Amino acid sequence: MTPAACGISTTWFGYLSLFLCLLAYISSAAMTLSPNTLFFIGIGYLLLLFAIAYATERQLLPSRLVNHPSIYVLSLGVYASGFAIYGAVGFAERYGYSFLNYYIGLSVALILLPILLAPLHQICKSYRLNSLADLLSFRFRSSWAGSLATLFLALAVWPLLAIQIKIVSESTLILSAGEAMGSDHASFKNLTALLFCAVITVFTILFGSRNLASKDSHRGLVVALAFESIVKMLAIVLVGIIAIYSVFGGFNGLQLWLDSHPEVIKELSTPQSGDTNRLMLIMFFAASVCMPHVFHMLFAENPNRKNLVTASWGLPLFLLVMSLPVLPILWAGQASELNLTSDYYALGLSLNIDKPWLTTLIYLGGLSAASGAIIVTTLALASMSLNHLVLPILRPKGRNVDIYRWLLMTRQLLICAIILIGYIFYELIDETQTLTNLTMASACGFLQFLPGVLAVLYWPRANRNGFISGLTAGFIVWIFGLLIPMFSNYHPAFMETLYLNEVDEDLFWVVVASLSLGVNSALFIVVSIFSDTSAEERSAAEACTLDDLNRPSRHALNLQTAGEMKQRLQEALGDHAAEQEFSRALEELQLNEQETRPYALRRIRDRIEINLSSLVGPSSARRVIDRVLPYTDSVLGNSEDITYIEERLERYQTNLTGLAADLDSLRRYHRQTLEDLPIGVCALGRDQEILLWNMSMADITAIKSSTVTGSRLTGLPEPWASCLINFLASSDLHRSKFCVETDKGLRWLNLHRTESQMWGRDEVIVVVEDITDTQLLEHELTHQERLASIGRLAAGVAHEIGNPVTGIACLAQNLRYETENPDTLETASQIVKQTQRISSIVHSLVNFAHTGREARSLATEAVNVRSCVSEAVQLLSLDNEARQIHYNNNCPADIVVQGDNQRLMQVFINLLSNARDASSDNAMITIDVLREDTEAHITVTDHGSGIDQNLQNRIFEPFFTTKDPGKGTGLGLALVYNIINDFGGDITIESPVPEFSTHGTRIHIRLALSHAEPN
Repeated sequence: MTPAACGISTTWFGYLSLFLCLLAYISSAAMTLSPNTLFFIGIGYLLLLFAIAYATERQLLPSRLVNHPSIYVLSLGVYASGFAIYGAVGFAERYGYSFLNYYIGLSVALILLPILLAPLHQICKSYRLNSLADLLSFRFRSSWAGSLATLFLALAVWPLLAIQIKIVSESTLILSAGEAMGSDHASFKNLTALLFCAVITVFTILFGSRNLASKDSHRGLVVALAFESIVKMLAIVLVGIIAIYSVFGGFNGLQLWLDSHPEVIKELSTPQSGDTNRLMLIMFFAASVCMPHVFHMLFAENPNRKNLVTASWGLPLFLLVMSLPVLPILWAGQASELNLTSDYYALGLSLNIDKPWLTTLIYLGGLSAASGAIIVTTLALASMSLNHLVLPILRPKGRNVDIYRWLLMTRQLLICAIILIGYIFYELIDETQTLTNLTMASACGFLQFLPGVLAVLYWPRANRNGFISGLTAGFIVWIFGLLIPMFSNYHPAFMETLYLNEVDEDLFWVVVASLSLGVNSALFIVVSIFSDTSAEERSAAEACTLDDLNRPSRHALNLQTAGEMKQRLQEALGDHAAEQEFSRALEELQLNEQETRPYALRRIRDRIEINLSSLVGPSSARRVIDRVLPYTDSVLGNSEDITYIEERLERYQTNLTGLAADLDSLRRYHRQTLEDLPIGVCALGRDQEILLWNMSMADITAIKSSTVTGSRLTGLPEPWASCLINFLASSDLHRSKFCVETDKGLRWLNLHRTESQMWGRDEVIVVVEDITDTQLLEHELTHQERLASIGRLAAGVAHEIGNPVTGIACLAQNLRYETENPDTLETASQIVKQTQRISSIVHSLVNFAHTGREARSLATEAVNVRSCVSEAVQLLSLDNEARQIHYNNNCPADIVVQGDNQRLMQVFINLLSNARDASSDNAMITIDVLREDTEAHITVTDHGSGIDQNLQNRIFEPFFTTKDPGKGTGLGLALVYNIINDFGGDITIESPVPEFSTHGTRIHIRLALSHAEPN
């Protein structure tokens, strides 16, 4: 045994030990049990149960005990009401071994867990349905269905409540008969019943209606019911064992007595007339699911579906233990010839054995079972009555009304009314009505709900008309056949003529059950087939049908943000309740008040409706939400909410089996294929709500799918919103090479669209193909072709220029020999140098023509940076028509770099010329150079207007210029870039200059230092 299990066992044994010690003390203090003693014993026991519940709610008990699966299993023992302690013995005497159907009915329901209880639990938890009336109202989308179900459940429940009241009053009378004999038995019983009803009303309010719980289960009530299940099981088992040994002397003596009375076994084995046994099993099977207190414990108080798995074997084991002592107690009572009805043999045996502690224990067992059944049944019925009988005709109005307080007070009043009616029912029924008769009448009433429950899961075509017709007809037969005869001598003999088989007189319930169920089912089927089923009923049927998922349609809300919902809810629920329900819905969905996505707004609306269903029932919740948060006239057609379906399938994956699981695997495969496509896919509704945004689309737009799915196109950031909206607004089905300017530069796209051809789907599918890389490659190829053309042109120009330049150079050289004028000689020398420079440029153009760029020169020399800059400045100064500029050569005289003097001079001439063109008159251009390890860092800085950030990446491209047309070729900086690159250097641009803040340009050049002396 695990440590946790040991801890739980120790805790429970401690509670039971305390209980048994108190029991022994009470028994020793009072050998005879007076009415006052019984009253204080009962009050003390109920206070003990309340203390357990209170300690649980205050988290004073160990969590491993409270949350242990066995606690929930034992709490389901509330099914074994006071009838299981007393009435089961009389039931066995009358119906023999068929009495086991009382225990087998619930066991069969638990065996059918995968196809009955588990799907019902899934539906109830998904839509916050806490009662059978809620479930039927939700499925058939009718407030009338919920109201009639509540009313008929109440009629079927009151015989059950009367049984519990009858058990407590009669057991109290039996124990205190010594003091009550001289008085009127009827008055004593009635007074006891009234006192018990008053006390149990108070405890019912304390147990389950002190506060309004709309979501969490009453854990304190569950633990208290588990404790009372242990008490009643212990009581009946001990009475059975002690009876065997006290009356028969042991099991051998019991066998000898049975052998000497063979008629006892024969009577138990005698088959009942008609279809008694089969019908009885069906009735208790239906009752085990439809009785309000059992439905409440199976679904409303069960937070985890796994608890049902444990209960599927644990509860039948508990019921088996409860059923084992029934026959020994019956035989012991018969052997002892007790002067009591067989229903109370357990109590009579304890008195006959003269063991006061055992008498007290069995009395408390019956009181415990009756109290637990009344408390849970009343709580469930009060909630149903509030939701389906009171709220449809009476609702609080005004923003200042505290709806929670109003609902709580109304529920408490209903608890008082239900128990009061149960007491009146007890007073009015005929004294001849036994516990068995009342039980069969109540079970027959619950049987009428079986067709509706099965239709919830297995018949989508069933509609409200068929359900209401069948249920009403079935209950009319039940009322005339079993309910009215409880209060009078009326006997509807005409029903016997409608039943084919003959039955005993006291088995008239068989006739009524068969006829009522037959009429109910027949009308349900016929009316449903021949009447129309509304669209909302079909939608609810899809939500409830086994192995199917709700496929809701997309609707539009006339809301812009989630915050508007709260303002509208305040009109119907009041400020406090609206704030609570709105905040709770946002918390459960993990959304915020600023949410604007249509899908998210629909989810919030649905969540608020579901949460309100647990407070006021699905019909009232739907009416409130439809009134304050209505859908607009849908422009979405029959389009399904594909986003919601996908989300539900992800959550429901583990519950899918067989073909459904295979189809889901196929869906996931296709979905993943769509996600992994190398082109963007976007699916849009008719209202431009984004339904699909695959990973490629997210990569193209840099927008995550999770942030845009469920929103509209208008909510996309630019330029994507205008791009897609304009494309959809046009008549084009295809658009090629569409250019979009993004933060990361220009992108070229191919856009395609098509409309979905599937029934029920009106989406537009947009395919976005990113062709940016292809387009850039095309631009590069075009650029290379243009360079090749220019190169061919340059080759021809260079050839034509070469001859005149050679002639000019010859004339200049001859001029030096024809004059001795110093100025003329200087001019001739400059002409020669410039012709040499022209020859160098022509040579570069020739190389450019052959290779697409100037061939990299491997031969380098040491070049003094300052001298090279000075020579470039001097040449620029010869242009008298150029703008007058001041050149500041700050280069140290000792910095020498690796390069070619002529080509570096060409670099500086181009850079200084561009700087001069960008500067104003008399501006300053500064040339600096610094040593940086093995490199020289040269900067050329001007005070011009600067270069736009968006153009700086293209400034070194051939034929790109920022000058006015006709004032630049766009080759200057491209040649500069090539020359610096040939020398293994690096050139960058910085604009604006940091020191100047908003203007200026600075060119950075890095060249390797040379240690040789310049020529």
